[in-house]
Amino acid sequence: MAVSIFKDLIDEYMEGVVLAQYEKVNGSKDAPAYDHERYLTPEYSADMSYSSVSGNYTRITADFVSYDSPLPVKSRATVKSASGEVPKMGMKFVLGEKEMNTLRILRRDPGRKKELARKVFNDSENGIYGIKELIEEAMYVGFSGGAMLIPQENNTGTAVRASYDIPKENQFGVTGKWSNPDSKPISDLRRIKKAARAKGEYPNTIWMGADTLDNLLDNLQIKAQFAWNNSFSGDNPNIPTLDEDQIRGLLSRTLGMNLIVVERTFVHQKNKQRIVTEGWEKNMVVLTTGTNIGSLVYSTLAEEEFPVEDVQYQKANDYILVKNWGTTDPVSHATGAEAIVFPVLQNVESFFYINAEEADASDDVQVEGDAVYTYKETDYTKASVVAGLNATGEVPESNVDQADSTLTGKINKLSEAGIEKFEAELVASV
Repeated sequence: MAVSIFKDLIDEYMEGVVLAQYEKVNGSKDAPAYDHERYLTPEYSADMSYSSVSGNYTRITADFVSYDSPLPVKSRATVKSASGEVPKMGMKFVLGEKEMNTLRILRRDPGRKKELARKVFNDSENGIYGIKELIEEAMYVGFSGGAMLIPQENNTGTAVRASYDIPKENQFGVTGKWSNPDSKPISDLRRIKKAARAKGEYPNTIWMGADTLDNLLDNLQIKAQFAWNNSFSGDNPNIPTLDEDQIRGLLSRTLGMNLIVVERTFVHQKNKQRIVTEGWEKNMVVLTTGTNIGSLVYSTLAEEEFPVEDVQYQKANDYILVKNWGTTDPVSHATGAEAIVFPVLQNVESFFYINAEEADASDDVQVEGDAVYTYKETDYTKASVVAGLNATGEVPESNVDQADSTLTGKINKLSEAGIEKFEAELVASV
């Protein structure tokens, strides 16, 4: 490394320019451009580690007690955590000899000093933008899927994975795939809300991707409910395809829940090739008890404590460090931006996940009236299927006289924890 050829310019402008660029990229505190500024609480980690803390935080009532008697002892919330190391992220841009010659011409004209500064500092804005984009992607990928994975093929550096240990009893399928206009998304959402209430949680926000919203716009149950809410017949063939605002109003009125639709893509570059990825896990719907979903954990970069000679530094915010330096043979000017920062979900016990296209039991073909039930292409005794459903405790009691279609509907309503209990009871038909 060497001192940048533009050291005098950097000394004069770097602090003000970098801070202004951060505000431009990030938006204001009142109107942030990035959702992680809205939904995550900043948290400093001195040892560069994170912990996703969850547990049973349900409020419990006090007891009525007699005078002159001791107070009853209650147990506190049980707490568990998923932990890991906060990863480092960063990028750099280099102005090579050709670009440097262009800037040399500008430098000769004192009247074009500000124009020269804009070109020199343009890459610092790109670096700030790149880090904010990666934080946003990591938040949405991790939140929508319950685990965060930035794979090697999308990343020039190292792959990063974090699992937030979403409880299996908080993960559900649907009674019918929401891509089918005859499915019952309102009924599914009511069912998951009921399961949440049984745990002492009261979801008030629904999160989904744009593809799932598109499936709801033409859904027959949604249209019928919209018609009912607006005092005309749900059988009216002239009910048009709804729009997002109408869906938003319907869910608020019918379920008392706010809707947040995530429509976001991210552009990666590896080996000079651009790769576009989706920010929201396809088909996933998440119910939460609010919009504060976790922490933005950050730490101090080693270079802040041990700065390199001839490198010029400026903090853009609490965690993004922008730096400038030069090289010789060949001559160049480099700009880097780096941070130790990571979005971490908190209290995931209050998150409820729905896969809007997971209605696995509906994929099998049944023969009504026999003693066999086909599940995942394997034949099982109907008695064991009934025993499995009853073992879950998640659906009304079943019996062998019920139609296969009734049992299918119950299987589709099970959580992932319920599916495990159900499958443990199955006996293959001979």
